[in-house]
Amino acid sequence: MSFMLLGILNSQASGGGGELAYDLLESETLSTGAASVTFGSLDAYSDYKHLQIRMVARSSVASSNQNVGLTFNGDGGSNYSTHDMEGAGSGIVGSGGGASITSIRAAQVVGTTVPDTWPAAIIDIYDFSNSSKNTTTRSLNGWAGSGLARMFFRSGSWQNTSAITTLTLTDGGGGFIAGSRFSLIGIR
Repeated sequence: MSFMLLGILNSQASGGGGELAYDLLESETLSTGAASVTFGSLDAYSDYKHLQIRMVARSSVASSNQNVGLTFNGDGGSNYSTHDMEGAGSGIVGSGGGASITSIRAAQVVGTTVPDTWPAAIIDIYDFSNSSKNTTTRSLNGWAGSGLARMFFRSGSWQNTSAITTLTLTDGGGGFIAGSRFSLIGIR
């Protein structure tokens, strides 16, 4: 293949408009503990195709890990489904799921029995303003520290075609501790 042809192919690949643009829309760092975190008025971001949540959080409960639930538009009904894959080296490998549940299991955080460890998660919410299909999510989450390391890959769906105007993250235990940080990103 000639260098000229490679140059043409490269210019089309990089200039084809396929690049994603990520913009920080909102961010919240908890100064005190909170049972949940809500981002509202999301209809103001309808010029974005997708949303992303980036979080670094811990739970206030004593157990080693707690699920973080994600709900949309205040819907607490059994209108969600989720799929999970988990790994921790060769020691823990698992998968699971649920249908007709009250929230998407979007991430997992550690509690007070796992000191000095702050789990991180990236949660993608696809086509959040599209009102002609169900909303789907994908998340990557994990932590390493204090002898307990885990990695999660999860997906979920909301069985509703409404455009998303609010989203809420809830710690399934006692709530998120002070210092937990949540950022809402818009993806064009």
